[in-house]
Amino acid sequence: MTTEIYRLMPHGEAEPRAMAILADGYGEALILAGDGGVYALYYLFGVDGLRAPHPTHLPDWVEGPKESAQDLRPPYLMARWLEENGYELFVNESK
Repeated sequence: MTTEIYRLMPHGEAEPRAMAILADGYGEALILAGDGGVYALYYLFGVDGLRAPHPTHLPDWVEGPKESAQDLRPPYLMARWLEENGYELFVNESK
């Protein structure tokens, strides 16, 4: 799978495929294996005041491919990186 496919993958489909989940108060990063390495699908539902993502929510951002899951950021750091680089967290820029 590639970034283009992961950008359209709802949480309910991605979660069972995840090899790991990074979670904090900002949301979840679902770690999936794909073409060329591992990818993180970021669902930043905490930014919207939600406690959990809806199964139909698409990722707010996709990062990858990376060589290892250790190369991926937790949701809080990704949210900060997005803000520092001019992205509005309430707009899904990766879709």
